[in-house]
Amino acid sequence: MSTHITQSLQKNKRRGKWLLAFCFALLSVYPIYRNFYYSNGLLTYERHRAVIEKRSEFYNPWQYRVLCPYMVEGLLWVYNHTIDKVYPIEEKLHFSIESTSGTGAETDQFVKLLQTPGAMKYMILFILFRFSEHFFIFFLVWRLWQHFIKSKWLIFFGINFLALAFGNAVTAADLSFNTYMDIILYLLAANIIVYKKNPYWLLLLTPLSAFNRETGLLMPALYFVSQTDFTGFSFRKINIGQIVFPKKQTWLLTIACYVIFISIFIGLKIYFGYRPQQVWKAPAGLPMLKLNLFSAVGVKAYLELIGTFAVIPLIVFYKFRSFPYLLRKWFLFLVPLWFVIHFVSVVAYQTRLFMVPMVLVLLPMLLWRVEQETLKANTVA
Repeated sequence: MSTHITQSLQKNKRRGKWLLAFCFALLSVYPIYRNFYYSNGLLTYERHRAVIEKRSEFYNPWQYRVLCPYMVEGLLWVYNHTIDKVYPIEEKLHFSIESTSGTGAETDQFVKLLQTPGAMKYMILFILFRFSEHFFIFFLVWRLWQHFIKSKWLIFFGINFLALAFGNAVTAADLSFNTYMDIILYLLAANIIVYKKNPYWLLLLTPLSAFNRETGLLMPALYFVSQTDFTGFSFRKINIGQIVFPKKQTWLLTIACYVIFISIFIGLKIYFGYRPQQVWKAPAGLPMLKLNLFSAVGVKAYLELIGTFAVIPLIVFYKFRSFPYLLRKWFLFLVPLWFVIHFVSVVAYQTRLFMVPMVLVLLPMLLWRVEQETLKANTVA
């Protein structure tokens, strides 16, 4: 009898995992659809080729974000030497669309792209690569949020919301592989922190983040802040002496990570050559900040942020003191700095750029608060 019950529980658990994986797969598709239908997904091929051929119009900083482009090139080499040998898709499939009522400009662009030699294979790999990024993000989010939230159904609800946020955060974007790789690397670091895994894994994540995107610069500092005890510190008293800093090992590891990151960052600029960042809408700095805060572009940014974050930041501000200590530390270190940097450097209606704080801090804070309120209501009842 006991054996039969155990077998039934194990079977149900396996079914649950398969269902969860299937749901993650469905949720991974939606943001890709939004990228192609509502944004610049079709431009990914030309922009990717431009980066590989060192002729990108977005030279700085795009030209230095080499991790994902060369990962795609590696996958293409594998594809050409395996699947394409068995089934050369560009020889077997030929795209053309005929319509008595005519086709739209986007459809014509899509057909023309797929008729370009080599483009079809790239588009297949692009979609699979971005799909894999989403799926891995959802898996890592599931793992990370379990540290703070006990209800798996609540975590699952949060991941559904996250998929919708990804879908809404596609304005003025191609498939933007490096943005989602950035989220993956931060999630890996966060899981190392909360589950107290070997911190020397950061020595692997740091060079990957340096090759991927300059925003990875904050990752070693996130680890350092997580190991620092600020419980005795007060902003009113500014009693810095009450801060308990981590052990020497943490200092050395953090310094080593920054030496690696900065060396790669400078090395890439030496290798590719430095060019000033392209001006889009306004120069970076105070002009960009004014544009994002006090213009029609700013209004668009506010509405896009609402479409991505809803009112989660307001809820977090309202209940801030109640959240777990680690999440509050991450918030105070990461969220204001992340938003300020992006508001002064880029057009803020590209809300995909704010997803790292969303995934690491804001959404788990909201879900934790919902769970606590539910437990409190059940206790009173």
